Amino acid sequence: MARIALALSFLLLLSGCASQSSLVIQPYSELAIEVPEKMFSSVKMRDGELVFLRNNRVVGFVRSEEIPSTVSSSSAIDTSTTLFESANQGSSKPIWMEQIPEAQVFGVVQGDFRTVFIVPNGQAQSLITFQGPVESSTSLRINGAKISE
Repeated sequence: MARIALALSFLLLLSGCASQSSLVIQPYSELAIEVPEKMFSSVKMRDGELVFLRNNRVVGFVRSEEIPSTVSSSSAIDTSTTLFESANQGSSKPIWMEQIPEAQVFGVVQGDFRTVFIVPNGQAQSLITFQGPVESSTSLRINGAKISE
């Protein structure tokens, strides 16, 4: 009986994987990040972040961290605006990503990599950072919305 259940579970998993084209990461209940499978061949956990690998080379990551109290606010809009203004002082200029439900999102392209900064509306003291290759990160979705510049 256990063998049948195991085989059935494997078949369900296999059929689910066949139609799945992205890895869904949900650091908070109101935030889902869909990372396209074409971006990576494996994922590993390292120092509190998910690291994406392709052919055993690091190609990106997703990290969640608390925003220092000197920067954070009770509002995700205010917190993300402060972070955006800070990023705007760098050599690569950030761009707001519009129409992302339940989150304030902006990104920076530097060389071949895109870094996306996400402040969930319900978690104004938290910052989720995604980084990945520009060509694959165009398929990244946050709360179902494709990122756009």
